[in-house]
Amino acid sequence: MTKNRARDRAARAHMEATGALRARAARTVDTTAAEATLGTTVFLLDASIPIQRDHGIDDAATMEELFAALVARSAVFVERDGVPYGAYFEVHVVPSAGKPGDAPAGWRNAAAIVYVAARRPWELDDEADGVVTDAYRAARDMLNRYWPGLPEEHGHAALPWHLLAGLRGRFTEEGAQDLLREMRETTICSSRTIGADADVDPANW
Repeated sequence: MTKNRARDRAARAHMEATGALRARAARTVDTTAAEATLGTTVFLLDASIPIQRDHGIDDAATMEELFAALVARSAVFVERDGVPYGAYFEVHVVPSAGKPGDAPAGWRNAAAIVYVAARRPWELDDEADGVVTDAYRAARDMLNRYWPGLPEEHGHAALPWHLLAGLRGRFTEEGAQDLLREMRETTICSSRTIGADADVDPANW
């Protein structure tokens, strides 16, 4: 198993465990008094996209642009324990750190920085990671519906930015922001959610 593959599996395990723990906590902790405020978080999405060009896209478009658009669109499907909530994604496709062997035959690596805006009770413990989990699941499901057939062991993965920064030796908030800025400078293409709830669309802030 390659280092990147191990990291991706660890990432998926983290995201699934976070969701499970949050679901259990929701049954025992009263969060009704927590105020929902507008806030943002960010994560890195590691994905696999088909090598073969999609026949349904415009001749001038790229697969990276389609990937970004699909992830951005998935924001309208974000939910928590079956209850949807408004979210907005700003997606920046960046060069993947994965090696060719990390993707199965017929697929290639892709990566994106995903900013998430939502009105949530951010002051609750682990709420930011919970929002990342919700956003990741929406993006994963969108990609799997549009491009079915990706083997489960090669499934998409995500890491909250603070965890990614720590894995790369950036242990302070300043270091995490420096990493974010450095990676944003390598952006290949970008997309944003069209039709997001007005309450979370930055155009209305």
